[in-house]
Amino acid sequence: MGTQLRRVALAAILLSLASLTRLAAETLVSTDGNVYEGTIDYANEKEVTLKTSEGGFVSAAIADLDSDSSSTVQRWMEENPELCDVYSTWDQKPSVVRSRVAVTPPQLNAPGFKGLVSLQVILDETGKVSHAAVSKSTHDELEDAAVEAMRKWSFKPAQVAGKNVKARIAISFKFEA
Repeated sequence: MGTQLRRVALAAILLSLASLTRLAAETLVSTDGNVYEGTIDYANEKEVTLKTSEGGFVSAAIADLDSDSSSTVQRWMEENPELCDVYSTWDQKPSVVRSRVAVTPPQLNAPGFKGLVSLQVILDETGKVSHAAVSKSTHDELEDAAVEAMRKWSFKPAQVAGKNVKARIAISFKFEA
């Protein structure tokens, strides 16, 4: 009976976590009726990007959103200033100053093992990694290693009109044993 109670409790916890995830998701609607669903990942004065439940990313122009959706994005920007005003195009792109190799976890270190983790990375105005989110992964067990390695990288910052700006880039880590 103790095992059965533990299973029921675990199922209840998992259901609660799933509900919280759904509550964190946003539904944004454009003035022409397009619907964007996911969790807001970053935004600037022109566009918002959401991470979808499938792990992909979708962007929408803020000017094209209805008023409720625009208000939702504005609230999110006020609550998450470190993820706002991020550029994905620049006059001068960021360049790597220091990088680190991601270490394959010991449990996956078998001969012939291969894996890949792709990250969406936000760099601050100084070139430091301020945010790293997994966009695609072949093995969940590799994700923490990739994010940990990414946080040790540094960059020469991106520039727009001669000014250092926050930048969004994609970086992939290949794992091989």
